[in-house]
Amino acid sequence: MSDSDSQPLSAKDLNDVTSRTMYTIDVLWFLAVEEQFGFETAFEMNQKVWARCSPIHGQRLLKKLKLEGKPPLEQLVRLLTADPMTSVHHIKVTQHTHKILVFRSIDCPIQVARIKAGKGVYNGKPGCGIYYAALAKLIDPGIETTCIACAPNPENPEYWCEWEFNLPPLNKFHFPLSASGEGI
Repeated sequence: MSDSDSQPLSAKDLNDVTSRTMYTIDVLWFLAVEEQFGFETAFEMNQKVWARCSPIHGQRLLKKLKLEGKPPLEQLVRLLTADPMTSVHHIKVTQHTHKILVFRSIDCPIQVARIKAGKGVYNGKPGCGIYYAALAKLIDPGIETTCIACAPNPENPEYWCEWEFNLPPLNKFHFPLSASGEGI
């Protein structure tokens, strides 16, 4: 077969290969650091890496997606569904209005890899929280990110985690309102 006979990967296939490769690198890196220095050090280093990487990754995606002018949570749902890092999680949006967005991660390659490696499930909330909050803040610094459930998640075995994003109400000065309705 000549080079001219080969077909380029579809966007979906390229997204799948890219996301799985990114997670493979992440998992293998984490396991190597864990083996050499212990879980706590690997976990701490992982949080530092994701805190720096997440905004960079998100900015690159936003630049390509061209979502300016769309409502903030519409931008966020489009960003999350286009993101190679979230695509392998098979996210399912369970609520989406102009003020709230809730989604579930049906799969979690990192947790599955840890289980296969005999390492067991660990608390995914800190790492995912860093990632999702960073993406939300890129769109609107006022978006609040809340973990509803995260691995280990025995109460809800049909999904690994669930995240909520809220756009707080604004007063006439465009400042977020407190729970009592007063400006902060």
